[in-house]
Amino acid sequence: MQWADLEENASLTAQRLIRKLLGTAELPPNKLTSLLTQVIEFQEQVESIKNFVDESIDQRLDAVDQLVNEAVNQQMAAERLQMRSHFDDWEQRLDKYFQVQRASVKVSASPTQQTKLPIEPFNHSELAKRLVNPKTGHSYSQSAITRHKERADFPEWSKDRDPQRVAWKYDARNGLFYPIQRS
Repeated sequence: MQWADLEENASLTAQRLIRKLLGTAELPPNKLTSLLTQVIEFQEQVESIKNFVDESIDQRLDAVDQLVNEAVNQQMAAERLQMRSHFDDWEQRLDKYFQVQRASVKVSASPTQQTKLPIEPFNHSELAKRLVNPKTGHSYSQSAITRHKERADFPEWSKDRDPQRVAWKYDARNGLFYPIQRS
């Protein structure tokens, strides 16, 4: 029993000290309880408002995220369409280029041209235009012909680059190239 009285006295002493520190020592205990109840209700209202604000902010952030995602997706779709259009343009250009290339190959390989072998001599410029570089597919320059004309294997070299497989020989006396007739 003494122990319970001591505990109760300690509790009352603590309450008295807390009221003194809070400046509520003059308030009757029921007023203090009412004040504490109001503070607790106020805390609950603040917590409720805080939860509402947090939910509202989360909803707004979700809406902003959704708008940003939609805008990014629309931009990406527009860029894909633009890239596809560029790709289609390049594809058409390449098709035209290869059509021209195929047509030029067909013309150079046509039977009438193959049977009609050159019989007239060519100068450096004419032979350069006729011979095709196998690496690039383009005609040679005059300087390339000049570099190769004195080689011992020039007829074989020129034959490998001639569209009709005609071998050519250089005549240093007049500076012209003559086709070597096939036998």
